[in-house]
Amino acid sequence: MNVDPIIVAMVSCIDMLDAAEPDEVEPGYAVKVQQVMGEYLQAIPRSDEPELRAMLLRIADDISAGEPKIARYLRQWAGNLSES
Repeated sequence: MNVDPIIVAMVSCIDMLDAAEPDEVEPGYAVKVQQVMGEYLQAIPRSDEPELRAMLLRIADDISAGEPKIARYLRQWAGNLSES
């Protein structure tokens, strides 16, 4: 299974929730969804972080021309993970 589209979809969702106006998405609901996503992401074992970091950076490079904002999210996420 190729997880690249799943990661891009997840980050796109976070971005859309960040940018949504109150008449589009109730702000409390948007925050709740982001918190749930964050809780699952925090469950990623530290031993998997280097591989995830490399994948995030590769995806960011691949999409940076067409999706610069999503690429920035991916790089920021990767920067918060351990390198080794």
